[in-house]
Amino acid sequence: MRQRWGWTALAVVVVIAGFVGIREYALRKEVELKTENQYQRAFQEVVYHVDSLAEELGKAAVSGSLLQTQKAFADAWRHTESARSGLGQLPVGTIQLSSTEDFLSQVASFTYTLSQTGSHGSSLSDREWALLRDLRDQARFAAEELTRLGGEMASGKLRWIDVQRESMTTSAMRPEGERTQGAPSNQVTKGLKMLEDGMTRFPTPDFEGVIPPPRKKLPSIPGPEIGTDEAIKIAMEFAGYSIEKGARGKVITTISSEPKSYRVEITPPKGGVSKVWADVSVRGGRVLWMFKESAIGSQTISPATAVAIAKTFLTSQGFQNMREISRRDYQGVSAIGFAYEQNGVLIYPDYVVVRVALDEGRVDGFEGTNYQIFHKIRALKEPELSEAEAREGLNPRLTVVSSGLAVILDDFYREKQVYEFRCKLGKDIYVVYINAETGEEEEVKKAETGGFELI
Repeated sequence: MRQRWGWTALAVVVVIAGFVGIREYALRKEVELKTENQYQRAFQEVVYHVDSLAEELGKAAVSGSLLQTQKAFADAWRHTESARSGLGQLPVGTIQLSSTEDFLSQVASFTYTLSQTGSHGSSLSDREWALLRDLRDQARFAAEELTRLGGEMASGKLRWIDVQRESMTTSAMRPEGERTQGAPSNQVTKGLKMLEDGMTRFPTPDFEGVIPPPRKKLPSIPGPEIGTDEAIKIAMEFAGYSIEKGARGKVITTISSEPKSYRVEITPPKGGVSKVWADVSVRGGRVLWMFKESAIGSQTISPATAVAIAKTFLTSQGFQNMREISRRDYQGVSAIGFAYEQNGVLIYPDYVVVRVALDEGRVDGFEGTNYQIFHKIRALKEPELSEAEAREGLNPRLTVVSSGLAVILDDFYREKQVYEFRCKLGKDIYVVYINAETGEEEEVKKAETGGFELI
């Protein structure tokens, strides 16, 4: 009798385990499908905006009127920025697309400059027109390659989720110098490699005298250079681990892009999350980025609690006077953005993001590169305009919800003091930045919807 009950209990356990396994598999496939759809949407936006960019550059090349030429340049700049944004949402971290990214950056600067200088149709210099023609041809090539890759992906044979897995594995496990070695391992990376190879065959345009250079280079992180042992120690302390408690750390590669940094891999004590990675700047020993690999369980804390956890984490790491400015909730985590506040002025260049898992409230991600590059105590001066005077530059149809002084970066990394107005138009929320010295409208942003809160 006991043996029969024992076999019965074992069978029940096996059945329950089977159901749990099936459910976990179904949930995992559902998450993969959502992630794939997000990547597909971002990629289609890149295709659309690059194709539209080529069209607008063509319009600018043939237009003979000031109004139409400036409109074409302005639209081209907008499509370029949107294409760069979409490309940044794709898991292409280990795929070298430097020529493609440089092209988009150059077109953005070129079209923005000409849209602002009053150059038009027949008055374009021969050099400006030649540059415009070459950029148009390059944009057409990029659009054709992306459209071809998009057609292959539409067949369902290619998936971005596979690129994501490969990218995460390669980033964590291989030295940076090895990432470009060997043939691409899937059709998506092969397609992007073909695009990049084609872009490198175009002649390098000479923009000297056409595009104004940035007023200054990006500032360097202050402090002396550190070694690998110090980088490991800094990364482990930041992530909350120690050798004394069984954790282990090692530098797995050196990231050569500015700011140069060590990538540290941390193996927690037995029973901890799988792995932790952090980038620590070679100069100054500042943590630029951190990610903890861990499964996300069912939500047990509110997003508001996640904000409090993120604030406490920043304070414990020495980030003072940080004000939360945004929060995005997705797939069981909250990504909370903070900006440094000096004497009541929001300093947007000094920006960090803290990611909090909503199952246990642990901090499992951090991005602070901007803060570590730009942070300093600024000599803020009294604005030339009062807030009431700056408000006169707003569209009268907007309803101002809140306002205040802020510092932002322009397209050439120059800081500008502005009045920030958060406004409503119908059900939509917009953020308008008015220059505190000139009264000019510097930038307009629309607050996203769907899991995104602009605080």
